[in-house]
Amino acid sequence: SRHPELFQPDRIVFLDGVMQSRKSGDAAYHESLVHPGLFLHENPKRVAIIGGGEGATLREVLKHNTVEKVVMIDIDEKMVQLSREYL
Repeated sequence: SRHPELFQPDRIVFLDGVMQSRKSGDAAYHESLVHPGLFLHENPKRVAIIGGGEGATLREVLKHNTVEKVVMIDIDEKMVQLSREYL
């Protein structure tokens, strides 16, 4: 296949039985959280993300070329590490 990534198994993160994030198919959710606020601000330069352990919100914020600094805070270090490795 020309796009083998389309046939790889998805990876899904559940927390207390509720789906929190996935390797594919989560972009629309995170886009709707990030882009409206950043588009409304005339020149966003600094962004704080509270509880963005899987990194999807960070991915969307970094699409804005005016952003110079992002600080992501998550109390669950294990979640951040697992997301880096598997998502």
